[in-house]
Amino acid sequence: MTAVFGRGAWMLALVGAWSAPGAITVAFPAERQRLPAVEECYLIGATDPGRTELLYVNGVTTDVYRTGAFLAMVPVKPGTNVVTIFQGRDKLVRSFVVAAPSAKEIPMPEPILSDDDPRLGPPAAWQTTGTLFANRVRSEIDGGDTLYYLPTAFCVRGAEVKGQSWIAVWLEGRRGFLPRQTMRRCISGAVPSKRLIAPDPTVGFPDAPPYGRAPSTVRICVDPGHGGTDTGARTPHGWNEKDVNLMQARAIRAALEKVGFQVVMTRDDDSFPALYDRPKLAYDERVDAFISVHHNATAANRNPRVARHTTAYASTSNGLALAQCIQKHVAPVLAPVKDAGAQMRSFAVCRNPAVPSCLLEVDFINLPEGEAESWDAARQKKVANAVVMGVLDWMAPPSAESSDSKPVP
Repeated sequence: MTAVFGRGAWMLALVGAWSAPGAITVAFPAERQRLPAVEECYLIGATDPGRTELLYVNGVTTDVYRTGAFLAMVPVKPGTNVVTIFQGRDKLVRSFVVAAPSAKEIPMPEPILSDDDPRLGPPAAWQTTGTLFANRVRSEIDGGDTLYYLPTAFCVRGAEVKGQSWIAVWLEGRRGFLPRQTMRRCISGAVPSKRLIAPDPTVGFPDAPPYGRAPSTVRICVDPGHGGTDTGARTPHGWNEKDVNLMQARAIRAALEKVGFQVVMTRDDDSFPALYDRPKLAYDERVDAFISVHHNATAANRNPRVARHTTAYASTSNGLALAQCIQKHVAPVLAPVKDAGAQMRSFAVCRNPAVPSCLLEVDFINLPEGEAESWDAARQKKVANAVVMGVLDWMAPPSAESSDSKPVP
């Protein structure tokens, strides 16, 4: 199921999908899929929920959830693996390939400690070509802290790093690094000073939440994760995360607008806004907050039933304050799903230097329970109302009492 249905049609479609008889299906691993070096992997699929015969995965009985979905952890070995699934007279054979363990470790490049390091080319004038969010000056090659965000067509002092796809740049007396693909040499002009002042991307934005303001004056950007060819995680029935992200995001929009908030969506259909275009929209629209909506899945070798949790991520301190308020209200709605709290993580959509931003991971959908509950319209509405309560808490002046008792209209 990859099409995006209108409101109300989703649950009718799901009832039909869960009740229609048919052969056994497996959503993961896909036929002939190549997996990394693991010792076991999860297998998810679906069958007719009305059947009474036992389901066997490689001879081991496996529980079938009320929707017909099932989950099994399967021991595997390097090379081609074959899994056989039986239920009554039905049989499905799935083969996939597991990589052999690699003893080689990719060496990390030695850090550049001085401005006269022989790996640095001659200084020249370099100009940024990416967006504000792609032009993220880092303290180290391939990582480190974010030092600056630079606008498009900004000229800096730079030097190529030999053997690396990075440019060393100097701003305010500090050395940082930008990806080579976001830079080009300036055609003319003097080489800028090492002490060139970096523009402040937060100019014109408030330095605090919209304390005490009426919701009608507050703008929220809601971002349904993934979309288009980027399907996101897969469920036992083979449904895509991108679709439930959009459903949940629409529910959040409706709940926010009911209270009076102005809402901007990064997508409202099955399209895929580029990764950096999402925070760019929030920045360009001068919104007050940005909320990215996602649903989780595990790595191939982790049991999603054991790993299942809900969390909210942020990449900045102002984003963390927003994430904490939202997670405080969302987690009780999802109980008994484990609450992993609000966490700091460097996700592209959360790195907005000016707009408080967070990413909400509602639930794990690569297990039967997470799939069924995430596609449930009633729970989506509860999650949406909890997000509204979190935003209202975030907006409450520091001296005000907790808004736990505030009713959602």
